[in-house]
Amino acid sequence: MPNSSAPHSSDYSSATHRRNIFLKSAAIVSASVLLSRVLGFFREWAIADQVGSNAITDAYYAAFTIPDILNYLLAGGALSITFVPVFLEYFTSKREEEGWRVFSVVLSALSVLLLFLLVLAEIFAPVFCRWLAPGFNEEQLRLVTTLTRIMLPAQAFFFIGGILTAVQYAQGRFLIPSLAPLIYNGMIIAFGMLFSSRWGIQAFSWGVLAGSLLGNCLLQVYGAAKLNARFRFSLNLRHPGFRRFSKLSLPIMLGFSFIFVDDWVIRWCGSFLVPASITWLGYGKTLMRVVVAVFGQAAGVASYPILSRLAAEKKWPEMRDSLEESLRHVILATLPVSVLMAILSRPIVFLLFSRTRLEIHDIEQTSLAMMIFLLGAVAWGVQGILGRGFYALGNTLTPTLVGTGLALVWLPVYWWLAQTYQHLGLAAASTLGIIVYAVVLLLLLYKRLGLSHSAISLYFLRTLACSMLSAIVTLVILRQLDKYISWLSMKGSFLLAAIVGCLFVALFALSAPWMGLGSWHQLRAAVTGKKG
Repeated sequence: MPNSSAPHSSDYSSATHRRNIFLKSAAIVSASVLLSRVLGFFREWAIADQVGSNAITDAYYAAFTIPDILNYLLAGGALSITFVPVFLEYFTSKREEEGWRVFSVVLSALSVLLLFLLVLAEIFAPVFCRWLAPGFNEEQLRLVTTLTRIMLPAQAFFFIGGILTAVQYAQGRFLIPSLAPLIYNGMIIAFGMLFSSRWGIQAFSWGVLAGSLLGNCLLQVYGAAKLNARFRFSLNLRHPGFRRFSKLSLPIMLGFSFIFVDDWVIRWCGSFLVPASITWLGYGKTLMRVVVAVFGQAAGVASYPILSRLAAEKKWPEMRDSLEESLRHVILATLPVSVLMAILSRPIVFLLFSRTRLEIHDIEQTSLAMMIFLLGAVAWGVQGILGRGFYALGNTLTPTLVGTGLALVWLPVYWWLAQTYQHLGLAAASTLGIIVYAVVLLLLLYKRLGLSHSAISLYFLRTLACSMLSAIVTLVILRQLDKYISWLSMKGSFLLAAIVGCLFVALFALSAPWMGLGSWHQLRAAVTGKKG
């Protein structure tokens, strides 16, 4: 199959072939995401090792807020999600040249818009930072402003890489886009470890800029060039393809979904709490995201081109089957792993951070935050699949309205829980919110597709029952082990994690067939992305 063409429609005609494509794509993305999250942990470890957990690290994490807003508006939402179905429409109808014209208009028009927004953000960064972190003192605000200005230009590289990644996803190419986060995290680690002794926390921000240039921009230019991508600067805003892209993108660009607001509100409320609160939450959420990214994000990214193509070809039964296959994959792979990580939260965090500048109190608070975040791990994975289901149907308005509405309603919940339970209250508000968001999306999408949610709900309950049964037995044994093995040592934490982990996996594998979740080979296929 030549690189310049999309996969043929006939490739998607068989359910078995679609499943093989999904599993192969998910395996590529899963491997990349796993490596990326490992590097993401080492990135956090490097920060903890070089700087610790304090007001300076809180300022560093808060400095991502303004760049994240721009990334969400352009590279994050409108490109990787809405450009794929528009681009695929032209390729499935054998109008490839017209598809590249749309690509050129989108890239040109949004580049001009982004340049304008970047200049404004650089000029007014002190004002914006004061709004977004009102609880910080003047010294922290000056540091937030400096770090923000360093990282803002990276959004131009994320934007260019975002649309080039969307082009590669649309044509079923996942390998080169999957390398971007590896290079990005690698550069942050390298800059931090090499230059933090001279530049302080700024070294990590310069690493963000370098990583986005190399991994998210230049590498994706190479990937798109391999597909014979054709670009010519054009501001033809009347092009039908650009109009359709704008119609799909504007709801996402103008609405602030719960997914984005969650991070921002955690930083905003965290600025009023004791120093290091934002950092504890950041470490805890990063570790939770390992589970979500490897199983939920990989399945979502891999399934989206398939769902979009089936929707474009109006193959509704096949689309429903693919959607449910993806949801079952996420539930079966994510739920037991998140339960196991919650059980082992203290040994895991100790193993990862005990050799840094973090103290035992920091480790305990991080492990508690991670445990609460893990309660919502399945919801984080499922909402990614459900959102892409709506986007594949050309409906960006519904998830945006749900996300924006929930974000507004949930703001008082964040504030009340933060004031009552400090940073753990923020983690609880985040977890409860994402569960509500995922449930609402599930009900609405299943109604739209004419499906009953009882089957997937029953599958979730069976998986939950199997996980909890394994957890109860494991916890009883863990309490006995705690009498003889202390998690406050590297050897003790490793032994606890190894013994409890093996026991939990064995119990789950033995009870899964009894619960109707499939054989061991099927379980392995769901987790690894390989056929059983």
